[in-house]
Amino acid sequence: MSHAIYQTPAIILKTKNMRESNKLIILYTERFGLIYASTQSIRELKSKMRFHTNTLSLVTVDLVRGRDIWKITGIHEEHSSLQFAGTSWYELADTVSGVLLRLCNGEEAHEKLWQDIRALYALIKKHQEGTSESHDVIEIIMLGRTLYHLGYWEGEEQSIHSTVPFNPENYQEVVGNKKIFVQKINQGINRSQL
Repeated sequence: MSHAIYQTPAIILKTKNMRESNKLIILYTERFGLIYASTQSIRELKSKMRFHTNTLSLVTVDLVRGRDIWKITGIHEEHSSLQFAGTSWYELADTVSGVLLRLCNGEEAHEKLWQDIRALYALIKKHQEGTSESHDVIEIIMLGRTLYHLGYWEGEEQSIHSTVPFNPENYQEVVGNKKIFVQKINQGINRSQL
């Protein structure tokens, strides 16, 4: 019996070594939302996929649905987190990853949330060498929009509802109301009770 192979872009939220050479990888995918996937023998020296499983990397994965868990049959790196490791961009991606792990329930795709993640990685790629002056503002916008897409944000702020997350108008709105945005982010996370 053959199994359907699904291909989807994803970010690697977390990895955990299993048994002698396997790995459990938690992914946030465009197509399926949050999923848990296993990789067989990935830590062996002969494995070609082992170099593409860095936490916070943007990848495209080939998946097969197993009985209890997804299985990764292929992985193709689009943007390695090693390129921005040790920068404030890595810290920002890690914060977003933590919120996704905490608030996402199982397999449920959120198209607009995925678009925001893509926009964040495009911004990281553009400025990965240096620290953006507006790093804290980008973090507030991203966390606010993530909470909104997942149903934990109330309000009509332009920076949350705008189709383009990281534009000058959104930066200005957040800079002028930073304290209020931080309070609303904390309220949204607390409201989730997760």
